Amino acid sequence: MVLRPSRSISVLLAVVLLGGPSSALAQAEPASPQAEISAGDAARRAKDYAGALAHYQSSQQAKPSWRAEMGVADALYLLSRLGESYETYTDVQKTYAGRLGTVEKNLLAARLKELAAKTGWLSLRASEVGAQVDVDGKTLGQTPVPALVRFAVGTHTVHVAKAGFNAFDGKAEIVPDGKAVVDAALTPVATQGHVVVRATGPDPLRVTVDGVDVGATPWEGDLPPGTHKIGGRSSSATADEQSVDVTAGSRSSVELVATGTAAHVQIRTSDGKGVIYVDGVVKGEGSFAGDVPAGAHTLVVTRDGYERYEKPLSLSARQTWAETVTLSQTPATVAGTGEVERPYQGLYGGFGLAGALGVGGMGTELETNCSTLGAATCNTPNTAGGAAFGYLGYTWNPVGFELMLGAMVDEAQQTATFAASQSTSASSSLLPAATPARTETFTFLRAGGIAALRVRAAFQTSLLRGTIAAGPGLAYRQMMMQRQAVASDNSGRSDTYVPSAVAYVSPGIDVEAALHVRLSPTVAVAIGAMLWADNASLAGTNSAPPSTVRMLSTSSGANPVPIPTPGYDLATGSQVYIGPFLGMQFGP
Repeated sequence: MVLRPSRSISVLLAVVLLGGPSSALAQAEPASPQAEISAGDAARRAKDYAGALAHYQSSQQAKPSWRAEMGVADALYLLSRLGESYETYTDVQKTYAGRLGTVEKNLLAARLKELAAKTGWLSLRASEVGAQVDVDGKTLGQTPVPALVRFAVGTHTVHVAKAGFNAFDGKAEIVPDGKAVVDAALTPVATQGHVVVRATGPDPLRVTVDGVDVGATPWEGDLPPGTHKIGGRSSSATADEQSVDVTAGSRSSVELVATGTAAHVQIRTSDGKGVIYVDGVVKGEGSFAGDVPAGAHTLVVTRDGYERYEKPLSLSARQTWAETVTLSQTPATVAGTGEVERPYQGLYGGFGLAGALGVGGMGTELETNCSTLGAATCNTPNTAGGAAFGYLGYTWNPVGFELMLGAMVDEAQQTATFAASQSTSASSSLLPAATPARTETFTFLRAGGIAALRVRAAFQTSLLRGTIAAGPGLAYRQMMMQRQAVASDNSGRSDTYVPSAVAYVSPGIDVEAALHVRLSPTVAVAIGAMLWADNASLAGTNSAPPSTVRMLSTSSGANPVPIPTPGYDLATGSQVYIGPFLGMQFGP
């Protein structure tokens, strides 16, 4: 990796690393800076980008110039060393701004814009000085490292190590022209083990470690490596000692089981709901396990809408008594209906109509490659459309499983303007011609559907029900495009290009959150929001092919002008839609 603090050191390091015959020859027979630039140009035309880099760096080391450093930046760009290329282009812009021509300035701005979308900054902050830092298996140096280093967009592995400390391993998610901050906290290598001791039952125990009282449960502390005896005791119970093998850096848990003169009670309700009382004292919600004195007791379980459960108990010393209580629902009515409330369990279904607003862009050719198309400006609003969906499932209060089917149509209109000029630089062959001046209006129309298996959680009162549903599925999308090109010289020349439709299949995900207004025990109006996401770059086709026969012409065909028509991406990457919906649910 080339670090920006010293450009001459970076050039020398790259030349040494290349180590090829051309660099050895350069040491034996030094060439002039201009000759090295010419040799770099020749190597670049031959697609020997590594050789071109060596020649440009040699020229820059001998006599710094904008031509040599621009060659270094171009070679790094062609070698896909995007982070180094971005930093080198930036240095050219800062150092030689007054010496560059219009063509070079335009190329420099285009490259920096492109690389800004393909690279981002990494900021690494370490808790220790002198630690070795590796990124993607390559050494970056020792801490402290440069405050910001440029890397390609994506996930990068970060490894920080120092003798006497536990190594740090993490991930850096580099986003376009953003900054990923990684905080590497190095902790000293442990020399003792950590032990956590807890006891069953409501009463604490005094913990003994190798016969020494160290405190009450719950207790935790560090112990030297080796085998230790851990036990517990109180005024009414004891716990047998347990042997625990402790190693440096380990974490051990010990559960002390106390035995005594009390009786043990375990009570739970069949559905995990209901308040449990023992002798008039609340012991828990849905379940209770604990010790009670031997003798007579009264068990009571209550829950709104259910009949009261009461039972006398007579327990002897050290007796364990367990029971599962099933509460019976009392006849109750739904407010304002006169109907008996039913348990929320059984078959259900629903449907809805939703808006669909694109989030994050479609990834069309205008969004991702506006400058490559040669356009002066691109206007790329998000899509808007609508969706219809339905679902059928079965619920066990409060969670159910369902199959959802949905269909959606959305549209976006994007424009690109082209100025009446054409670059004559060496790199202009990479861009479609900008002449004649024109405005191109692209209409993207997409239709498709999704099938998803969702999990739905619901919580309700007599009037309202709140639900959340989410799950993975499979999405299918068919895409159509129309390009309307109109010349800007008022000549009336135009062209309409409609390529064949394309389609893709992708894994998808659907998330729904809604509030139901209950019209009856089994019918509700649903108001909520839905998220639908898939990916246009996985399977199928998402691009229209190029055309070489398009012409800008009038209706009479006079003065036709060829119009470049490259291949267009109709959509790429993640496609995310969010929108409100209105629907109904039936059952259970």
